[in-house]
Amino acid sequence: MGRGLIPEAGQTPNKGGAMGRLWKVQVRGSAPEPFKYHVTFVWDESGARLTPLLAANLYAEGDLAVYLEDFGADRRDISTLLDSLEGTRDGEIVVRPSEELLEVLWAS
Repeated sequence: MGRGLIPEAGQTPNKGGAMGRLWKVQVRGSAPEPFKYHVTFVWDESGARLTPLLAANLYAEGDLAVYLEDFGADRRDISTLLDSLEGTRDGEIVVRPSEELLEVLWAS
């Protein structure tokens, strides 16, 4: 499997790969209106960017919270991130995507 999220032709995801890892999520203020946040996923130990499939522009705090929770973020961590984003445009959070979510992403 390459460094991206999507396996190459003929490869299948394995538990030693992305499924067994934590991902760091970078949240930044979004330049294009009407979005408020731009979210980018990275591997936490290497910092390599994941495929653009996992970059998103979100409208507001509620959208961001639901998106991060869907990717396996802890609610307390989401709350802490949202509090920190009130004072700055940038933040980070760690998520652990479920096996089911990754299988859906790889299938698309």
